[in-house]
Amino acid sequence: MSAKKAKAVSRSRVLVVLVVLTMSLTGIAGRLVYVQALAADRFSDLAAEQRERRIVLAAQRGSIYDRDGSELALSRDMKTLYANPRLITDPKAAAESLAAVVGVDRAELESRLSEDRGFVYVARKVDEEVAEQAIALGIPGVDAVNESKRFYPAGQLAAHVIGFVGMDNNGLGALEERYDGLLRGAPGELFMERDPAGRPIPAGKSFVRQPTAGDDLVLTLDREIQFIAETVLESSVQKWSAKGGTIIVMKPGTGEILALANSPTFDPNEVGMSSPDQRKNRALVDVFEPGSANKVITAAAALESGVVAPDDVLTVPDNLRLSNKVFRDAHPHPTLKLSFAEVIEQSSNIGTIKVALDLGKERLHEYLSRFGYGRPTGLDFPGESGGILPDTANWWSTSMGTIPIGQGVAVTGMQIMNVYGTVANAGVAVQPRLLAATIDSNGKRRQSPPAATRRVIMSKTAKQLASILVRVTEGEHGTGKAAAIPGYQVAGKTGTAQKPRTDGQAGYAGYIGSFIGFAPAGDPQLVVGVILDEPSPIWGGVTAGPAFKEVMQFSLRHLGIGPGPVLPLEGTPLPTPDRSGDVAKAAPDPEAGPPVHDGTAD
Repeated sequence: MSAKKAKAVSRSRVLVVLVVLTMSLTGIAGRLVYVQALAADRFSDLAAEQRERRIVLAAQRGSIYDRDGSELALSRDMKTLYANPRLITDPKAAAESLAAVVGVDRAELESRLSEDRGFVYVARKVDEEVAEQAIALGIPGVDAVNESKRFYPAGQLAAHVIGFVGMDNNGLGALEERYDGLLRGAPGELFMERDPAGRPIPAGKSFVRQPTAGDDLVLTLDREIQFIAETVLESSVQKWSAKGGTIIVMKPGTGEILALANSPTFDPNEVGMSSPDQRKNRALVDVFEPGSANKVITAAAALESGVVAPDDVLTVPDNLRLSNKVFRDAHPHPTLKLSFAEVIEQSSNIGTIKVALDLGKERLHEYLSRFGYGRPTGLDFPGESGGILPDTANWWSTSMGTIPIGQGVAVTGMQIMNVYGTVANAGVAVQPRLLAATIDSNGKRRQSPPAATRRVIMSKTAKQLASILVRVTEGEHGTGKAAAIPGYQVAGKTGTAQKPRTDGQAGYAGYIGSFIGFAPAGDPQLVVGVILDEPSPIWGGVTAGPAFKEVMQFSLRHLGIGPGPVLPLEGTPLPTPDRSGDVAKAAPDPEAGPPVHDGTAD
């Protein structure tokens, strides 16, 4: 090869090398521009993900107290064990050692410790002693952090009111759910920088941002009255072989709920051991036909509209035909002459229906709505039902026989309590409430605003009703004598209503027995409602009445409430050959075919 040709080849090679170097340097420069400028944030985030570890520190959840400061729910610091699987060389051996100390499933723990991650839970919310034993095993990458756990020191007491929380302390039921935003507080954070193997970087950043505790709740509940209500309810359910029941105690002037008990119940400390039926707050979500407890609304509408006066005498036959159905009183009797006060005292279906017919369905519907039927009470409780109040356009031809005596409409326990609370409070309805105050993390207490009120009936009408309802517990033929309290005037009403079938078929099966009343009748301070699901015998006066007496008597004594003024009784007693009604049937005429329902009402 000539020198000239060799020189040309050499130049070509140099040129190729220069082009390659230029392209390589340009590519590197372009990549540097991309990495350091265009995608700087992305790569910075990737680097941070590799070296930064953030652990959320849950805030101390606010406590829940009764009206006198007794703890119903509180949080306690526990230890949560965690591990960095990348530092564990023998996951199987580590899992065996840890499982024996913390009581978790070995296979599940081994699976977690085998993951290619920098953080996994070993066990959450364990006692400090357990955590110390686990750390003492000396397994690399295993450590502990503080985490609070919810406790309910009184067990099942007021469980349906308080509710429960999940593993992450989030409210999952009742007031724990409703006021979760107040109770949970603001979480904190543990931050640290680690190398890819999970070891702390000596000069790396590390800090702890402490959480802010949640607000405490002060409820209107009275722990002592709540305990008695739950005890009496459980005893009554067992004694009368009932499926369940509800007892509510309320102050009519303020709407404060002093006790709300349901059966069956559950322990929020062991919520996983309970069923949805046990956790259900029957007083607010279950609806039932109130039966003769509803007659107080029919009476209020009739008295206020001037359709009848307490002393007006009614002719009350044994039965009454409406459309193609025949309604009857509970017990066969000859035609009676009863004052309207005695109609309510004896819980006569026929007397009540006759007055309702004079009242008319439009006015009856108006007063049912005024008293709160068909909408929630406003207790501000998750899932509260509004009950059922059909429009008059949807009433049957027999509805003026059934609805006045409490069939064909449906209410919750809280709704029917509010009806009697309205009568007790001189005709003014007060929105029921459970929250008395909140206390923030600095100890500042904020009282809840006064409950909303609205006038439903005139005070004169309410006083007449109270006087008539005293006859239910004191009158010769009163259906609620078992609810009478020595030394006090008790105003109230029995109820025994049929339950609609739940198997998809028309008709009724089973009964609800109830007694709802207030005392002292002349100056009402407390309203107590007792509702039993399918007691045996079925009569509300027999089964619910004694439970009402026990709870009301204790509550009056516990709160230091005296007998109050004596209320004169409305309605001149008339001689009666027989009692007209405790439970009555709207029985079909033999020629009329099957009934819409049989309208049993106490």
